[in-house]
Amino acid sequence: MRETILDSFERYWANILDRLPEVTVGVILLLIFIAVGIAIRKVVVNRLKKKSKDLLLINYIGRVIFLFFLIIGIVIFFNQVGLGRAAGGLLAGAGVSALILGFAFKDIGENFIAGFFLAFSRPFNTGDIIEVNSMMGRVRSMSFRNTHIKAIDGRDIYIPNSIMIKNPLTNYTKDGYMRHEFVIGMDYGVDISEATDVILETIKSLDNIVQLKNFTPFVTIDKFGSSTISLKIFFWINTYDFVGSITVLKSNVMKAIINKLMKEGFNMPADILELKIYQEESPIPISLRKNE
Repeated sequence: MRETILDSFERYWANILDRLPEVTVGVILLLIFIAVGIAIRKVVVNRLKKKSKDLLLINYIGRVIFLFFLIIGIVIFFNQVGLGRAAGGLLAGAGVSALILGFAFKDIGENFIAGFFLAFSRPFNTGDIIEVNSMMGRVRSMSFRNTHIKAIDGRDIYIPNSIMIKNPLTNYTKDGYMRHEFVIGMDYGVDISEATDVILETIKSLDNIVQLKNFTPFVTIDKFGSSTISLKIFFWINTYDFVGSITVLKSNVMKAIINKLMKEGFNMPADILELKIYQEESPIPISLRKNE
């Protein structure tokens, strides 16, 4: 028994030594193709960056180029080590296995094709703020399988590319401009036109607020409440030029407007509650105390 095991091991080791040159050449060829793929990807990406600012598409093309050379290197490696016929026979004769693999890699292929269409249709670019399936964030990168976005609260979300294709996608910053709004309540005795002028003057004096022709701040009457007139204030920011927290900027705009309105003597009352007493025979007891 011992001699049989030793003989088998010796034959296996001798076979490895016999195949070692072929395996070595195969590994060297694979490494060469990987190196060539990396070099060509780098050259193509650098040239495309000089002609286009679409980093999402440029990076995707770079990944496709590298994947192409990697697949060629793997195929040559298998042929070099003598697995070419075995792989061909396996693909030709394993119908059931191919069917199982087809279902197993269905999502991978679907996401790859979806990523291809996303890269060339370009509904968004790196840095854009998008929302799909209630997931919102700034686009960081896109791979063959998923798209990486950074949520406003700091979460990293990886959305499969097929979801991006199949569902409605909202791009809030396609042209770089994003509108924000908030509501403020004014007293019924306030001159709304004068309050509107004060609000617009305050917004225009702030930094990072866009003042272009089609992106100017404006104020509308939102609704009439029980004790206040609600004004809705709209303003635009340029997300490409702005560096910082949009939430903090919005808060600063709100504080500046509140402070300016209060300084100018405008009243912003709280809600008024009306109490009705239906039991007139049992009045509410009221007592007055004198503070000492």
